[in-house]
Amino acid sequence: MKDNSDSFAEMNPNVSRETIDQLKDYRELIINEKSNLISNNDKKSLWIRHFHDSMRIIDLFSLKNSQIIDVGTGAGLPGIPIALSLKNTANQIYLCESRKKKINFLLKCKEQLKLDNVEVIHERVENVKNKKFDYIIGRAVTQLNPFFSMCYNITKEKTIFLLHKGIHIDKELNDATKYWNFEHNIYENHREKGSYIIEIKNLIKSIT
Repeated sequence: MKDNSDSFAEMNPNVSRETIDQLKDYRELIINEKSNLISNNDKKSLWIRHFHDSMRIIDLFSLKNSQIIDVGTGAGLPGIPIALSLKNTANQIYLCESRKKKINFLLKCKEQLKLDNVEVIHERVENVKNKKFDYIIGRAVTQLNPFFSMCYNITKEKTIFLLHKGIHIDKELNDATKYWNFEHNIYENHREKGSYIIEIKNLIKSIT
């Protein structure tokens, strides 16, 4: 399948033409960014590997008026495609990133794509204070156990994690259960073998 907007539209029939047009603008911002936020190989697969993969999370959102944080968002993936798709809703997306050059890019995207439903947080997630989120999302940040530790200060009783994971998902789950109690569901990406989204609910620290 070719990596272009037509292929993306075919795979995501519920995504509006307006959103796809804005994804085109976002793609151009990534391609033209001089600070090399992603690899050249990733630039060649933005529509399918990154934009489509980001959109897979949306069907798992069940709460309205949600506060959603994308931890370690980098160039804005998956947060910005999700924000574009949820642009006319009451959901708020927070892009959390500690590196200055990526923050500058995210602020440029927020302005040029007119993302009023996005807030950019220039901070390590473990240092975020006085804010709790309904959903915590992320791609390729770290393994589950350290990720839970990093994010525990921003969770509340009903916080749901939606995380992209790869072939080591079983090992990560096994390691995490040594330190945490939680419920989980795994959703396989049938387009790409070894690619999953894991949903984590009711996370609490184990008593040892």
